[in-house]
Amino acid sequence: MLINAAIARFLADLEIGRSPATVRTYGVALRRLLEYRDDRAPTIQDVADLAIELPLDFTRQLAREKVPRSTIETYTTAVSRFYAYLVREEIRPDLQLEAMQLRLAALRGRRHRALPRVPADDVVERVLAAARTIPLPTSRPADLARRRDIAIVETLRGSGVRVSELVSLRRGDLNHSTNGAIITGKGGKQRLVLFTQAAWAAIDDYLVTRADTAIGRGLAALPVFSRHDRAARRPATLSTNAVREIIWSLATQAGLADSGLTPHRFRAWFATHLVAETGDLAAVQDLLGHESADTTRIYTKVAARRLRDIHSRAFGETVPHAESA
Repeated sequence: MLINAAIARFLADLEIGRSPATVRTYGVALRRLLEYRDDRAPTIQDVADLAIELPLDFTRQLAREKVPRSTIETYTTAVSRFYAYLVREEIRPDLQLEAMQLRLAALRGRRHRALPRVPADDVVERVLAAARTIPLPTSRPADLARRRDIAIVETLRGSGVRVSELVSLRRGDLNHSTNGAIITGKGGKQRLVLFTQAAWAAIDDYLVTRADTAIGRGLAALPVFSRHDRAARRPATLSTNAVREIIWSLATQAGLADSGLTPHRFRAWFATHLVAETGDLAAVQDLLGHESADTTRIYTKVAARRLRDIHSRAFGETVPHAESA
């Protein structure tokens, strides 16, 4: 079997349990591997010719090219999982997978994860205020867009959902008894997310005003957050880029055009706020949908730093910054 064909099968199988973004990223990584092969080892065309030296040499080349460490980690993870696929499917059961993974880990070295950039409380509140103080539009589409944008900001602020999860929400996902929703996150995994009372009220106000006319299953399948920039018989799903543009526009109206505020930074704010207020890492991990508690622990560092800032200011001391964000 040609390596290209094996990669195509691997990516096709990956589509079943992984997000489209992950499949695209792995595809890019494996294309880079093939480009390296074409330059350095063009005779390796069949999976029967593969050995663990190819990904190891590929990783060394990425390091020589000064590729960011996070990118190297992503690429080597993709290559490692492709090799694991070859072993699991008994296409190349003889590959020394464990030895390769250990040597790749040694080449990558320890990755020091940067602390997330968390917006200050007043930044979040100013953007929300900007959404709520937009003058009442005269046209119905503009009025719906205004109500939708308020609901989006409240949802990002009060639930910690990823932007991809937000645009994927359907009316049937909403649970009126819990003021929450069952969402499908990374890898097709489902989890419960909870909304603040303000977020739930904003969503309800928006949907009541939108007054969808579909009934039964048709209503349940409609997106919670819809486009209102063109006439359509049924509500059309927003794109993730559209949500980013909404947040940027509101930040600009709030005088925060240079803040770099994104939907994901609302998620970082939510996580840090919960950790600081509750200290319950397990609950925060569940609400965020993190597979690893290590990911959630990053936010304890941010929360601790904020507390240190507050404490130092209270006593008129210089704020120590031992760790850079």
